Amino acid sequence: MTRRSPAPLLLVLAALAAGPSLAPHARADDAREQAPSIIAVVCPPGDRFGLRVVAELESLGFRAAILDPAADAPASRASLEASARDAGAIAAIRAVPSGRGVEVWIADRVTGKTVLREMADGVGDAGAPDRDAALALRVVELLRASLLEAALPAPLPGELPATPEIREKLRVPAPTALADAPPPPPSPALRVALAPGALLSPGGLGAAVSLDLGVAVMPSEHVGVVAFAAIPLTGARLERPQFSVDLSVQLTGAGVRFTTRADRWAPSADVGLAVVSLQSSDVVVRSGFGDGDSSAMTVAPFARLGLAFAVTPGFRLRADVLASVVVEGASIQIAEHDIATWGRPIMLSSAGIDLGWF
Repeated sequence: MTRRSPAPLLLVLAALAAGPSLAPHARADDAREQAPSIIAVVCPPGDRFGLRVVAELESLGFRAAILDPAADAPASRASLEASARDAGAIAAIRAVPSGRGVEVWIADRVTGKTVLREMADGVGDAGAPDRDAALALRVVELLRASLLEAALPAPLPGELPATPEIREKLRVPAPTALADAPPPPPSPALRVALAPGALLSPGGLGAAVSLDLGVAVMPSEHVGVVAFAAIPLTGARLERPQFSVDLSVQLTGAGVRFTTRADRWAPSADVGLAVVSLQSSDVVVRSGFGDGDSSAMTVAPFARLGLAFAVTPGFRLRADVLASVVVEGASIQIAEHDIATWGRPIMLSSAGIDLGWF
């Protein structure tokens, strides 16, 4: 006869015996996760300040429980942590009188810290309701600040995890959500601006309404290239005894743009060269003058400062101010007579929209 080893039978019997003992532990862990997050307030029954702290906690949706301390129990970290454990609370609060006001102890089992803070009265008499309300609010905010540390990517180790209830009430994102949060999307690399503006220069012509069209290509967040054209929408009419003429000015240019990353406000600075073109038309010449249309063109450096407000990443409101100067000035002549000069200096101000693609 072959004798079988008793080992398999012993293993089965051990598993059956351990099953009932493991089930209560599993149920206890589930119950602890589903239990409400309680804040224990250690104070004598009927204590005005303690009741005010409880009211502030309950107004935020926390469950608060009052624990009566022993008459001779000193306020200490060990006793406060023990009170929190005995009550099954995630934190315990105790306030004792001090020379300046109230000495507040907070044992936070989520972050594993005990906070000690002395708070001056600062409001009314020692027993005034306003004083209790102000101090209670500060105590609750101190607890909230301690619990918020559970949102750090590497939170302090504590006895208890931050429960979903605590995260919801404090609106604390999970640490992994902070660590894995995607970076903000980059600003579009191609931007087109459309803005009405005013073009002005002394020398015989008044201000003209222009349409400022701009294109910017930003391969990086801080440096790019720009081009613009100020298209005249109105001109100037000069009336003299010898002649009458319509004059218009067009400004085009290109350069380099320097800017910062646009979260909401994005300042920029452009530098480059501009082509200034003056044209005369509808010339009516009287005695002593020749006739015919004429024009003048020159090149001048420019600098432009801008400021954009991002309504969305692809849509901004934008304002710009451009300054330039033509060294010799651009002149309009009729029959060898100078009738206007322009370009010393040049100012173009505009405000409109800025659209981004890609």
